[in-house]
Amino acid sequence: MILFLLSILFTVFCIVMSGFLYRCGGMSKEEAIEAHIPQFLAQSWIRDWLCPLFNYLVLLTWWHPVHLTKYLWFIPAYGLTGGAFSIYWDFLFNNNDNYWLHGFMIGLASFPLYWAGIHWYGILANAIVSGILMGWLCARTGNVWKEELGRGRISAITRLLLII
Repeated sequence: MILFLLSILFTVFCIVMSGFLYRCGGMSKEEAIEAHIPQFLAQSWIRDWLCPLFNYLVLLTWWHPVHLTKYLWFIPAYGLTGGAFSIYWDFLFNNNDNYWLHGFMIGLASFPLYWAGIHWYGILANAIVSGILMGWLCARTGNVWKEELGRGRISAITRLLLII
């Protein structure tokens, strides 16, 4: 029972951290100063390479590969996820960020985990739900704080769909 409660608390912590780091990575230095956030956090690599860490920690809290060598599939998944966090697909959509595709690709970037034992339909569900939620959130709000905190949190919480 204690382990279950600690797992829930750790999952919530990872979701909150993913949202926070996503927002920090999207800030300018001036925004960071106004928000009393350390300036070293206002760099895009913070979002691109630390959010995937917390995303996969959520997954690993609730699921583990059956064989130790299967953990190696997290390396390409992590790299693809970091790359997906850095691309907003504006080059395909007349310099307009497409958060629907951004979310879908963040979810789809975990496809190497198929060879670690994750079902293909979990990967597809993760990608679809992530894309829909991120696109919907950004279409409904005009507040950069809500959007970026939300996208970071969505990316982390939808990782739980990988275990269906």
